Order: sequence, then structure tokens, then C-alpha cells
Amino acid sequence: MSNEIRNFAYICPECKQLVIAQQSAFALAAGDCRIGCPCGKSELRVENMGSMYHLSVPCVACGRNHEVSCPQEALLRRKALALTCKATGYDCCVVGEEEAVLEAAKRMELTADELPENAENGKEG
Repeated sequence: MSNEIRNFAYICPECKQLVIAQQSAFALAAGDCRIGCPCGKSELRVENMGSMYHLSVPCVACGRNHEVSCPQEALLRRKALALTCKATGYDCCVVGEEEAVLEAAKRMELTADELPENAENGKEG
């Protein structure tokens, strides 16, 4: 069943590479996970807090990490769950079923290509 595996996608704010990884629902329930970019300069963190998950998501649009908590049911069962940068409206991460995440990741890449080169200036605010 496709719901047993969760797919995660984000774009590294440092090297602009798309990072896609899979985690089983069992692994997510068992403890915290980290999904790092191969460049080693960013990582998405998922912390199991019982009935909630806390995510720390790197954002290519504003250069900050976004902290968000979501219900376990949403993270583990939704077809696709997009996490959006409040400052820019950019979907900085998507979690869900493989096909939906890959489609969203393509849109994220296209949108990231249109971001200003100095988008990381948001770090100062």
C-alpha cells in the first residue's frame, strides 16, 4: 500500500538541488529522522511527538528553516501535504505518496528557478 511509505521533497537553499527521500511509516513512528542534502549544508528534520510530528524544513525561498507541527494522521495518510513559506507563499516541502510528491517537486523546481538570486536575504529579518 502506498500509504506505508512517505516521500519527502525539498530544495536545498545552499546548492539549489532537489532532495527527495523515502521513509517508512514504521521508521517515522520509531523515532526522529533527518533527510540531508548531499552537499551537506541543509537537512529536513522530522521529530515524532506522539500524535504530532514536528518538522524543521529548509526554505530555498527565504533562506530560513521553517518549524511546523502537523498531526500524525496528516503526515502519514494524506496524498500530499505541502508546507508553505509564510513570507513568500512558496511550497518549500512536500510530503506524501510518491506520484503526488514527484509532481509537486517538479513544480517546486520550476518555481525555484524563478526566485530572485538574493532570496536568502530574508535571513536578516
